[in-house]
Amino acid sequence: MHLRDGEIALKVVTRHLTPYVLSLVKILAIAIPFYVLLFYIGRAIGNNALIYILAFVSFFVGIIITMITLDYILDKLIITNKRVIWINWKTLFKREEHEAELMDIQDIETREKGILSKWHIMDYGLLQIATASSTLCISFEDCPDPEGIKHFIILQMEKMYSTVQKNHTTPQPGIVLKPEEWSVN
Repeated sequence: MHLRDGEIALKVVTRHLTPYVLSLVKILAIAIPFYVLLFYIGRAIGNNALIYILAFVSFFVGIIITMITLDYILDKLIITNKRVIWINWKTLFKREEHEAELMDIQDIETREKGILSKWHIMDYGLLQIATASSTLCISFEDCPDPEGIKHFIILQMEKMYSTVQKNHTTPQPGIVLKPEEWSVN
């Protein structure tokens, strides 16, 4: 992702911490019964085999935790003074990058988790940004404070519209503008 001339990154938003911690708790809740089972089976199979099996299970649990952590760390929404950029890492070697020009944004939709979203620890949800195209442009799950981000983007859009209107000059009455000549060549 490269910023254009005159473009300034105003805000960088990463995923909310609560869904990440809940994912880690789920992984540990699934892994702990395996360790308990191995502890009871380990007496019958011997120490050397138990060590290899524990290393094998721990390796896969570590890989899963690493993938979840990298997804949490690397996914980000960048709001600049000209556009909104969503960087979504699918795997360690594959990422998707979506962008929406502030002038092209048609709709911003948010969804949160009901009354629990009033607490900061549970204030996360879905932020969807749509442009004039027929497909959804940006869909950011686990967005912290989606309503706040929505209002920040709308504020940047209003600033951009006001700047464009100030720079747009209207001809004064009595002045005739010549039509532009267009050429195909």
